[in-house]
Amino acid sequence: MDQKTHEMFQIYSNRPTFHKLIEQTLNNINRHVSQGKCAVAFSGGKDSTVMLHLALQVDPNIDVAFWDQGKYLMPEEVTHEVISNAKTLGAKDLIVYSADVQQDERITESPFLWGVSHRWKYHIINKLKKEHGWKTQFIGLRTEESISRRTLCTKPRSGEVYPVDKWRWMDIWAYIVSRGLPYPHLYDVYGPVMGWDKARFVNFFTKRFENLGAPYMDGFFFPQYRHGGS
Repeated sequence: MDQKTHEMFQIYSNRPTFHKLIEQTLNNINRHVSQGKCAVAFSGGKDSTVMLHLALQVDPNIDVAFWDQGKYLMPEEVTHEVISNAKTLGAKDLIVYSADVQQDERITESPFLWGVSHRWKYHIINKLKKEHGWKTQFIGLRTEESISRRTLCTKPRSGEVYPVDKWRWMDIWAYIVSRGLPYPHLYDVYGPVMGWDKARFVNFFTKRFENLGAPYMDGFFFPQYRHGGS
């Protein structure tokens, strides 16, 4: 992140409304933690990074679940970076789960196979909930991101809570910058080109995210990742 952008987010973080937002979010997390065992779903993106850091302020020993999507959806070196970031943030009980269903190059192009892997992901999450006794799972979804996420935040799935749902993109980056949190280096590649409000941490070379610049921007910046390379 360039110096001027960094300074902008740092200045934004001094706003009283921003501090109030953080306080309200922490209170919400604390309320759920006090009612039963919780976990954080960590993807490694900017929103889940903030979500994890906030949750760790309330419960330093909270379980953290990371879904390894496989090299055809996310390069191995990026996955390693995400896991490293989670540990740097303070995650002590990090559960990394992957499944063979993910190890198929066709998933990057087939909406059907993507749907299969996505449903399999939630099947595993439900399994982990039972194994670890999670009552609530914190997920870093925000209403600003898309219509589908706005709808989901309005009617959340059973056992899921989205504490940062009302945060704006400026709030997210201001929190990351002001706390010096680690984030995937991919943002520093896409942010200056696409805008920090549009830079997203998503799967490579999939038409599902064509509106975010994939696969065109991926092909320009990271052609080596096209076939699961790293």
